[in-house]
Amino acid sequence: MFALFATALLLGVAGSLHCVGMCGPLMLAMPLPSNSRMQAFGHALGYQAGRIGTYVLLGLLFGLLGKGLSVAGFQQWLSVFAGVLLLIAAFFSLQWESTLWNIPGAQKAVGFLRRNIGRLLRERPTGATLGLGMLNGLLPCGLVYAAAAGAVAAADVWQGAGFMFFFGLGTLPLPLMLMLGAGKLSLDWRRRLRFMQPFLMFAAGVLLLYRGFNLDLSLFESAVPPAHIDCH
Repeated sequence: MFALFATALLLGVAGSLHCVGMCGPLMLAMPLPSNSRMQAFGHALGYQAGRIGTYVLLGLLFGLLGKGLSVAGFQQWLSVFAGVLLLIAAFFSLQWESTLWNIPGAQKAVGFLRRNIGRLLRERPTGATLGLGMLNGLLPCGLVYAAAAGAVAAADVWQGAGFMFFFGLGTLPLPLMLMLGAGKLSLDWRRRLRFMQPFLMFAAGVLLLYRGFNLDLSLFESAVPPAHIDCH
């Protein structure tokens, strides 16, 4: 379980590098109280908590799906498949979002989410941080769906939720820093951080492959009788 959650955390760090490059403008549009650093921190943390909360709910759903597939005998290959997907994405730097936009109905769903985010920003600019974060967590993001594949590979409802929680935890520091001190993280630095993303995805893919190929040898031990030394 430790290796599984370590993989989620590593993938989350890669996700945070992606967030500051792709979702930074949305986070910067979130108005924070300027008269109190503590209030600003609370609002920013509430926003990020809403986003991570959405990930956990997704983890519950995908963990349930993985549990059903595990009962059918596919748990090992789920982990292998998720690892291979991450390796392919790391090697070829796939443009996840452009692919997701081509899914039927994706643009309408994103439009609906953006309209609700805009409405909340207009009506309750500093009083709906949790809801805004939860809506942000539903926006199409390739790395979130890669993490969801890891949650499926967990093949357990609570481990799937835990996988997505640790993924979200890994994404937390950089977006939080961006919201609280945008001037400290220039566009040039954000681009440099995104350059590290494929290497972290590669490492997470290797860990998932290792988990998938870590076969339970007890099955073979029960099938093959132990050798005995006969003395004459």
